[in-house]
Amino acid sequence: MWGSAWGSGWSLAWAVAAGLTGLGAAGCGRAPPGEDAVQALRAQDRDEQPEVASAAVVIAVRRLPATLDPLAELDPWGQRIVDDLVFEGLTRRHGDVWPFVEFALADECALTPEAAPKHAWCHLRDDRRFHDGSAVTAGDVVDALAAWLDPRRDALRARHGLSELKRVELVDGPPGGSRDPGRWIHVEVDRADPLLLERIAAMKVWPKGKRRGVGTGFGRAPIGTGPMAVASFDDAVLELERAETSARQPATDRLRFEVVADGAQTMVRLRRGDIHIASEVPAAFVPDELAKPGMAARFSAWQLTPPRYDLLLYNLRRAPTATRALREALDLAVPRVAIAAARDPTPAALATVPVDRTAPVAIDLDGLHAAKAAAAWGAHGLPRMPDPDADAAGLAGAAAGLDTQGWKIERGARRRKETALRLVLMWDGAGGHSAFAAAAVRSAWQKLRMTTPQATASFGYLFGLMQRGEFDVALARLSTTSDADLYSYFHSKGRLNVPGVADSELDAALERYRHARTRDARDGALVEVAARLDALQVVSVLYAPTELMLTSVQVQDLEFVDDLPRLDRLSLSSRVRWPPEP
Repeated sequence: MWGSAWGSGWSLAWAVAAGLTGLGAAGCGRAPPGEDAVQALRAQDRDEQPEVASAAVVIAVRRLPATLDPLAELDPWGQRIVDDLVFEGLTRRHGDVWPFVEFALADECALTPEAAPKHAWCHLRDDRRFHDGSAVTAGDVVDALAAWLDPRRDALRARHGLSELKRVELVDGPPGGSRDPGRWIHVEVDRADPLLLERIAAMKVWPKGKRRGVGTGFGRAPIGTGPMAVASFDDAVLELERAETSARQPATDRLRFEVVADGAQTMVRLRRGDIHIASEVPAAFVPDELAKPGMAARFSAWQLTPPRYDLLLYNLRRAPTATRALREALDLAVPRVAIAAARDPTPAALATVPVDRTAPVAIDLDGLHAAKAAAAWGAHGLPRMPDPDADAAGLAGAAAGLDTQGWKIERGARRRKETALRLVLMWDGAGGHSAFAAAAVRSAWQKLRMTTPQATASFGYLFGLMQRGEFDVALARLSTTSDADLYSYFHSKGRLNVPGVADSELDAALERYRHARTRDARDGALVEVAARLDALQVVSVLYAPTELMLTSVQVQDLEFVDDLPRLDRLSLSSRVRWPPEP
């Protein structure tokens, strides 16, 4: 859901999670480095190469998830752990053809009507067990799924595309279908949804009564039916182990997340082989560290563009922001270079709309090494540093555009006839990055001689105003998935269409996405959605992150989902060979 773009880390009031896209990215074989490089690296790391790989896949992160409670607001790693390892629902997102799911706790589902269902009936398996050994009962499933109907979980439902959820109940079977008393779950939504079986995949199941009560610690000691169970979880380490009770087995026996805040320590441990994946490699180690001898033989490197967008939302319902030319001028004036520099030294993603159409990009470590001193950002798969003059050029372009539209500077302010150009900027008033971005936008617009007061309050309160169309411009975040259904946000009938978009071409593209029967058709629809959003200038993307990830060549079956590794498929090769074989 639309949410506050701000706060500490991933402390967001709202977020979005919809479909999944698996982007195959298995590492390919590489030629061995030259003999000089081999000797140099042997001398450097003589005592750091293990003969046998660790039994656990170890992932270094800057911070651990705050919780693994599937009803909580989950950060990206937390969502991957919940979806891939710890929990299951009736269905699980999977595959490249409609309905884009496979069965999990259910072994059969019926939809009515099939093309655009409002009802799903799913038959429960009778052989599933939780991590604590207890059998999964119909009571467990109904209790967990019914928790989504709680009025306090409006944001949760919106985040997973379940705003229309109406009913969860235990029944004897679908109308006119097979019967098995007490083993069918009926899920009903208010509005027909072709993606219903995907939606309910987000509704995880746990033992009845285990999550209730304040201070139960369920988020740190969760119990599900997934392929791995939580073995330990503190502020520094989260370790998961194979769950023998699960019918779906992971590719590795153990998986460990470790907080490693120091980038230099991360690189040393990667070379030693006791860390296998390093997320968010600091910009200080790029490109020099990646260009060192032998890196290509031992690691793969990736440029990732997570689907998270800090935005300006424009009110398209009323003047002056109802005018596309004015929105274009406002967009040109956004000081994106300054905002990105304040967020992270790694260059920001080049995003004009909140639609993720960029798959993970493999960084050419061989090419970086060959470039030696000439290795630089923007080459061999690395993101490009922004033009330092871009903000000034954008501001000049915005001024020219306003002049063309008749918004002239008179008596020290932008005016057209006797009307001053005045826009109230709404945001949640949080500190840190939020304060910097709000100040940067206001400063840029004020340089254009626009009057730009601000209104701050809790995002929940501001969101109510936005839904009623009582705003000019608002700062927000949209955290989606790579394959997100954006109907609710930008369709003329979308429940979360706070900008007030009403465009028949955009509506048609959003509807084509929902009715697509193949992954390729979905991707094509998203391309059309992105192009139309860009043409309409519905929002301005202030900042979209780029992250760099290093993975050891020991890691097998690397596949990305929403720009993070799919965790249930990760495993390690049995031995490290040095020098590496071609």
